[in-house]
Amino acid sequence: MYMKLVEPNTIYIEASALGRPYDDQSVLRNQMETTALVMIITLVKKGKYTLYYSPIHLIEIERNSIEAEKIEILRFLYSYGKNIGEIVNYDAVERRAFELVEHRVGYADALHLANAEALDVNFITCDDGLLRKCRTCGTHVWYGTTIDFCKKEGLI
Repeated sequence: MYMKLVEPNTIYIEASALGRPYDDQSVLRNQMETTALVMIITLVKKGKYTLYYSPIHLIEIERNSIEAEKIEILRFLYSYGKNIGEIVNYDAVERRAFELVEHRVGYADALHLANAEALDVNFITCDDGLLRKCRTCGTHVWYGTTIDFCKKEGLI
């Protein structure tokens, strides 16, 4: 199931983290995570990082009731991201997602994490509950918030 991509600096940012700029920016944490996300996005656009997205991104983003947010996030993914649909073995991804569900990871989150694991890339989320579950579910990929990723990469 797992494949190591030959490309350096590959990342997978789950959908809710991509939406962080649209969260309440009067909350300091949201501001900080948004700033870190903007740094990451800027470096994706410059080619320093390769961003992968999956069908679960598209499903979750399409559910966004705010059309402008949906369009902006999709435009970014289509312009700068790579769709993993033709790269990973989806039967294996789904099997792993069901294993993660047994660890009390929600199904959409499990699909995000299983996709990141299948590619063996950095997994970025701003969901504290998902981060806690990553600690206990036996994932082998690096995971953390946008801020954690920027710290790990020496960006801040």
